Amino acid sequence: MQENKLEQAILKVPLSTSLDKNLSQLKQIFEKCEDIVFHETEIHHIKVCLVHLDKINKEKVIVEIEQVFSTYNREDFSLDSKNPITAFFEQRFPFRSVEKLTEINDVVEKVLDSEIVLFVDGLEKALLFQTNDLTGRFVSEPSNEPTVRGPQVGFVEDINMNLKLVRKIIKTPSLKVEHLIVGKQTKTNIALLYLKGITDENIVKEVHKRISQIQIDGVLDSQYLESMIQDSRNSPFPTLFSTERPDRVSASLLEGRVAILTDGTPYALTAPALFVEFLHSGDDFYNGSLVSTVVRWIRFLGFFITLILPAFFVAMTSFHQDLLQTPFLIRIASLREGLPYPVLVEAIFMLLTFELIREAGLRIPKTFGSAAITILGLVLISQSAVQAGIIGPIMAIVVSVTALTSFILPNYSFHQIIRLCGLPLLLLAGLFGFMGIIVGLMFGLTHLVSLKSFGVPYFTPVSPAYRRGWKDVFIRAPLWAMETRPPGLGVNNPIRAGENDVNDPNSEGDHGDKN
Repeated sequence: MQENKLEQAILKVPLSTSLDKNLSQLKQIFEKCEDIVFHETEIHHIKVCLVHLDKINKEKVIVEIEQVFSTYNREDFSLDSKNPITAFFEQRFPFRSVEKLTEINDVVEKVLDSEIVLFVDGLEKALLFQTNDLTGRFVSEPSNEPTVRGPQVGFVEDINMNLKLVRKIIKTPSLKVEHLIVGKQTKTNIALLYLKGITDENIVKEVHKRISQIQIDGVLDSQYLESMIQDSRNSPFPTLFSTERPDRVSASLLEGRVAILTDGTPYALTAPALFVEFLHSGDDFYNGSLVSTVVRWIRFLGFFITLILPAFFVAMTSFHQDLLQTPFLIRIASLREGLPYPVLVEAIFMLLTFELIREAGLRIPKTFGSAAITILGLVLISQSAVQAGIIGPIMAIVVSVTALTSFILPNYSFHQIIRLCGLPLLLLAGLFGFMGIIVGLMFGLTHLVSLKSFGVPYFTPVSPAYRRGWKDVFIRAPLWAMETRPPGLGVNNPIRAGENDVNDPNSEGDHGDKN
């Protein structure tokens, strides 16, 4: 505890004109940090020191410094200034490429951030040189949210690059960015983005407050923030939306949401998050209205199949055989003749087998093709289990269709939750039939309706009902028809497209005249 207090006291000390004193304080802070380099030398009889992390390319910086010092002449400043070194740097040094640091804590932060800091004897400031170290990934296509049409750009692990990607889309000073530091040890940079004049200020303040109150040693991914600032921590459903697409983040900002960027992760968070948002894809807004609506209905169908198809089949064959047609019932009975286990056990076995194959597919090297291995492995195991007389062929079809439709869900975290929610429904169906499924769905729906995301009901705009918002829920209306932002978010400016903002090719007169 005393060492921490001593370190904090040292960090708050301003820099001195004495090079030896500054280096002494830094070496005390970086004691036993062998990756921190102190490169001391003399240039034109002036003692200087470069402080940086090891393995950083500093040759270009040293050449630039030597070129600047080659123009130094003490006689030019001795008569006009008490400190010729300070006067020289104020007038001659290219400050467009460097930044002045005045406190020890600023120096420590920048050095640990892989920057190069220059100390000059007699100068009460340290100079920061931007290294432009490109050690991370270059901007590439999103790996988990691909689209056929639209931007093919995804976030990377560098928060500054991610901010540039968003700024490239939203080119207005109304886009505000607030930086926060989270993590006692990692000092992770967090960026809070919102559109002033559109986003509800209360939501912005609430997000800022929750992030500021986080007390944790380190933040390595946006999931750390998500688990700590979401409304219902015990709920399996995500109440913040995660995406790796800058265009998706920009669209959320234009709708009045808040975006959270975390340094070191290619995933951004947006809030408030709505349930229907997890069933939408980027392609919905890059295709025509009719096509997007049909595809969205297919996605809804895939959602229900993933959730209840195994449970429905188990309930039908175990409790409600009278609802089946007689030929089909006889066919099922003949196929199940001689099978050793009940249909519930078969379903649980096959679903767990699929989860094992899927997890193996995630860990397998990408050169083998994880998705192909997952589907092919499930087909081969299902076929082998049927031939061995362990499961019935219809059960193999049901589980295979369920596995296939689960990949329709566009959001990965939501995709995981829906798959897992199918297991409790399966158990209820095996014990109580259709009544168990209905009770399980009622409890699930009640839970969803009770959830909130930063004060906004999770089931908005269905419950509470906002009919204006249904244009982007059950259908995907034409963009010209969605003249308002999603209701229920509390935005300050709900209008995003007026009636006169859309040109009608059948109208007469000058389309540019709005009077």
